[in-house]
Amino acid sequence: MRALLLVFLALMSLAVRADDDWQYQSYKQSKRLPDLHHAVDIKIAENMEPPPEFELKDGRFLQCKTCHGLERMDETQYDKVDKNDPDFLRGGPYRQLTDFCFQCHEKDQHERPNIHVLLNEQGEIEKKNCLYCHEEVHQDRDKPREGKALKLRLPPEKLCLGCHLKTPHLNAAEHLDAEPEEDMKKHMDEEMRKHGIILPLTQDGKVTCISCHSPHPEGVIDADKNPAGKQVSGDVKEGVKYKEHPWQDVVRKDKAERLEAYALKFGALYELPYGRIDKEVLLRRPAKNGALCLSCHQFER
Repeated sequence: MRALLLVFLALMSLAVRADDDWQYQSYKQSKRLPDLHHAVDIKIAENMEPPPEFELKDGRFLQCKTCHGLERMDETQYDKVDKNDPDFLRGGPYRQLTDFCFQCHEKDQHERPNIHVLLNEQGEIEKKNCLYCHEEVHQDRDKPREGKALKLRLPPEKLCLGCHLKTPHLNAAEHLDAEPEEDMKKHMDEEMRKHGIILPLTQDGKVTCISCHSPHPEGVIDADKNPAGKQVSGDVKEGVKYKEHPWQDVVRKDKAERLEAYALKFGALYELPYGRIDKEVLLRRPAKNGALCLSCHQFER
């Protein structure tokens, strides 16, 4: 079965190639950049001093050969570029990609922030973190809001994907964009009233990340005044913690068929490391005892 699956994925990659011909062109031809690529043709900050061999265009603008030492880099097809060549990145090879980035950028100023840390040590709002997702900081944050009143920078179903993967855990792919049936919606309404929580859906009534996850840690929203503040207690700086469990091998075998079905549906092979949740945070209800699942699902007993 696995061999057939690999053949299927190879055929899918050919189909993707047909849809994405620009990836088999050069930058000069397509004027498109690969994913996770630094922008080009932008002027760097006056206080930034790259190494002398990082050649800039007139006016201190970035170009392909600022970062890459390969000849005619902008005329080479992307699929023909030798990324293992020591000159692929100037000054390379580098042990980590970030070692290359810090040739220009200050390391201590570019560590990835945890924007969900929204309260400082004095319990005051970290306004700069609010503005990653919201266009403005809400002064009356304990007042329930919906839709446009939230003033989000992107629709909620897209907002999380600026930092998080679309499939950060096993059930994410099948939950996202799913529309609950009427019986489930009725059950969700009952659970929200019973537990004083919210289980928000997208504008068109589909499940999204914040249906289960709360973006705000405890204390940002008063749960007694606004159900959006009711959630699992946890340390947002520490994050979710797992512990090893002897069921690891059992779960792998049990989920093998399901993972193969995922691969056929989404075009990628998934691994399933298993661990029991030890500590959790930023959830509408606890996941480790199944309460979160039961907020939407009903099972026969």
